[in-house]
Amino acid sequence: MPSLAMEGQQTKLLDVLLVEDNPVEAMLVTSLLGRPVESPLRIQEASCLHNALAMLAATKYDVILLDLNLGDSAGYDTFARVNGAAGAAAIVVLTASDDEELALTTVREGAQDYLVKGSFDRGLLVRAVRYAVERKRSKDALRQSQASARAMFESSLDGIVICDNLARCLEVNAAAAALLAQSTVTLVGRDLFEFADAGFETQWRRLLAEGSGRARFTAIRHDGEKRLVDFSLRARIFPGQHLCVLRDVTEQQGLEEQVRQSQKLEAVGRLAGGVAHDFNNLLGVIRGHAELLQVNAGEPAQAARAEKIISATERGAALTRQLLAFGRKEVVAPELLDVPAVLMELKPMLTCLMAPECQVEIRSEAGLRLVRADRAQLEQIAVNIAANARDAMLGGGTLDIAVGNYDNVSAHEDLPEGKYVRIAFKDTGIGMDQATQLRIFEPFFTTKKMSSGLGLSTVYGIVQQSGGHISVDSAPMKGTTLIVYLPMVAPGSPDRHAKTQQTGDLRGDETILLADDEDDLRSTAAEYLERLGYHVLLAANGTEAIAIADGFPGKISLLISDIMMPNVNGPALVSALRKKRPGTPVMVISGFAHDAM
Repeated sequence: MPSLAMEGQQTKLLDVLLVEDNPVEAMLVTSLLGRPVESPLRIQEASCLHNALAMLAATKYDVILLDLNLGDSAGYDTFARVNGAAGAAAIVVLTASDDEELALTTVREGAQDYLVKGSFDRGLLVRAVRYAVERKRSKDALRQSQASARAMFESSLDGIVICDNLARCLEVNAAAAALLAQSTVTLVGRDLFEFADAGFETQWRRLLAEGSGRARFTAIRHDGEKRLVDFSLRARIFPGQHLCVLRDVTEQQGLEEQVRQSQKLEAVGRLAGGVAHDFNNLLGVIRGHAELLQVNAGEPAQAARAEKIISATERGAALTRQLLAFGRKEVVAPELLDVPAVLMELKPMLTCLMAPECQVEIRSEAGLRLVRADRAQLEQIAVNIAANARDAMLGGGTLDIAVGNYDNVSAHEDLPEGKYVRIAFKDTGIGMDQATQLRIFEPFFTTKKMSSGLGLSTVYGIVQQSGGHISVDSAPMKGTTLIVYLPMVAPGSPDRHAKTQQTGDLRGDETILLADDEDDLRSTAAEYLERLGYHVLLAANGTEAIAIADGFPGKISLLISDIMMPNVNGPALVSALRKKRPGTPVMVISGFAHDAM
């Protein structure tokens, strides 16, 4: 027989409420449970249902020993009322009636045990009390765990579905119902194949055979909208039941596509920069020979032809500047610009950029001020805005570019007080709603399927960098107007980047070290310089140039070096030359901007 003292060492003190109206029976039960000094049980008594309910309301008990037949209540009604007030307490029914049906009913309704008076001894009663408490706690813990699992199931942001072998929905949470645009009630009993594209059934069978895995399918909602769904399956969490997790990745897929598109544009930009670099070298050779022909022309007709070649190379150089601007490999070099003149030169490219049914018109008022900006960046602003206008004018239309002076007399946080050149780009496209207008300058935001979402964010960055401001005015089916404000340059402001006309005699007799890995460009430049009287030392790369400089005994008056060369590049050559000839001036040349600049 177990010792109450020993058992007491293994568990905490338990509070017991004995509900018994017969004093003799109450004394018997109390004596069986043991005296308080040696028992792990602290016992209180209630002789009627009324008192029992009052004590349950005031005190929390671990276990209730309940006689069903009391002076003020009898049978199942006694149990029901005590059970309703018991809270977390375990109930052990003590009765003189060996009523099997009543026993089953009370146990089914929550009683932990049913003991017939006179049929138990001390050990059985103690174990019954202990086991009742443990079973009650286990049930409560299980119930709490189930409630937590249900709460997580219902509140999960991912869709969760319990399916059978045929993909029929047995249980569905709110997120899954929202993803498929259904209610949880209407989804139960229907199979997932109804809401997925044709290939999903094959994926389902594969994942079911493998036991777990992931796949993607397109969910087709009743409103016709399609959503890309990431689908995870864990098979046989219960016999014949499988856990499915559905996550809407439509927006994520869009962002991934934007990143890929951005990477493609970056690759195209690198290609454009490389092509422009090589084309610049070819133009340099062509122009050099044309200038030599012009110098040596024996008659005016030959000089005129050479001048036409030179003019064509200038137009080609303008094209390469646009390619370099697209590839972001042009040096940022602010200069004084006449905005209408820049836009008129760019107009042929803008016209080619637009669809055949779209037109470009450029208007400007008289007496326009100048701005200081990077020419390539100004061209990039126009190209990016024109590209957006083209996509908005699907059925054709007009992009009207109006340039004028603007005096801002009241400063605000976006546009300080001052004088500006105002460039308004107005299209006749489909326009934008207010929500879209608030986001058009965000990087990667786009309303088009095939777009990087970087066009207008780049425009915004350039305008801000130039100290200007950009605003938008649009409405659905009313077209869009983007207005760029660039600060005016005060009259008489010096232009550090202004090109100066060479005057006077260009001839000389100094020694020039010329390093360039392009043979034709190097030989053309050397011939031109030699005709002007200079002594030219030629090097095909940086290594040769260093060797020539080390071995040349005389003074080298100037180093002309290409930046991009194999082995030893331009910056490395300059560094090496300055160690031994620190007083030698240097002029570097390149077809496009690079980190080495």
